[in-house]
Amino acid sequence: MADRRVMMIQQGARRNFIYARQLEAANLLHSLVTDAAWPQGGTALCRRLAERFVPRLRGSIERRTVQGLPDARLRASLLPNFASASKLFMHEERAFALIDEALAWPNRLRGLGGADIVLNYHGNGGSFLSYAKRLGASIVTDFVVTPKYLEIERRERLLWPGWENEKSSRSVIEFYRKRMSRLVALSDLYLCPSQAVARDLSDLPGFDAARVRILPYGASDVLLREARPEPGRVLFAGAAGLRKGIPYLAEAARILKHRRMHVEIAVAGSVSPMVRARPEVCDLTFLGVLDRERMADEFARADVFCLPSLAEGSAASIYEALANGVPVITTEASGSVVRDGVEGFIVPERDGEAIADSIWWILVNRPLRASMSAAALAAASRYSDEACGREFIGVIETLSRTRR
Repeated sequence: MADRRVMMIQQGARRNFIYARQLEAANLLHSLVTDAAWPQGGTALCRRLAERFVPRLRGSIERRTVQGLPDARLRASLLPNFASASKLFMHEERAFALIDEALAWPNRLRGLGGADIVLNYHGNGGSFLSYAKRLGASIVTDFVVTPKYLEIERRERLLWPGWENEKSSRSVIEFYRKRMSRLVALSDLYLCPSQAVARDLSDLPGFDAARVRILPYGASDVLLREARPEPGRVLFAGAAGLRKGIPYLAEAARILKHRRMHVEIAVAGSVSPMVRARPEVCDLTFLGVLDRERMADEFARADVFCLPSLAEGSAASIYEALANGVPVITTEASGSVVRDGVEGFIVPERDGEAIADSIWWILVNRPLRASMSAAALAAASRYSDEACGREFIGVIETLSRTRR
């Protein structure tokens, strides 16, 4: 039996605690350090109270129930949840640093407890990471998004005034860059969901290419429906903002309308009143935020999936499209596993005409659409939770053997 040497630190229920669950299944998990969370058998009373007094909390309790983890492995604290109130009066990246510290200090009191590998999501754990490093632990960081995303957002807001309020000042960008630079220098391994993230990490001081491990996330917990694609229906999923490339999708819609193509581009996700009011987006159909069931229906209806994102880690919505056999049009910056001309098309960033051309080519060439659909399903199988989990566990086991 493998040694339980890995402490997993994460805020929230990102990806349904999948790394912690995979480590537990491999007998590697020492503990999961997180904010509000419950073991699988410990939520019955919470659910009953929520149903009676605060029904809307039931969904949150379900999301934060850690499946397959015994009580002894869970270190949960409510302090980070209280600290999250700081997002009301400061930029989210400064708030995240404060929330990480709210998790760091209770964990310092408990100590490593025999763990000698600390795995964290994008700096979760704050100063505890450097504390653990001083005690001799190896630090493994999953960099979930490009470290340049704030810079990219600010550039887009300058290019598209009136679409979003400015939130990323130069001082915030510099604060975040320094924070990521410290994390790069501290980490013994960089888990990157895509080459795009590794590329942008390389611009930070202290970066060491030998520490990079490319680990795509995989199609996690996808709800599938019987495919019934509607010809000409293009789906976008995600927050309809500048970072996701929404102006370029809108430009593609105008081009296709001018070409008299029968196309409907549906946008599923949150959209601000500012974006919705822009005259440039009049050819997009905004569906709003959909629940899991309705989102599955939209993927089943989609003829093409399009995400012209400018800054991601590895977009989960693309894995969902692949699992539904939907050809994908996206950018290199999306961090996807899509191969140009196989499961879809990789288009240049900020290029509405290239998006329109790719949509047009798939819609008019039905044999191509069919072959891309088959390739998408095959890719989803290659990048399943099980397949990606084996790669992840292999990386951790190699590090563990090296430490021995």
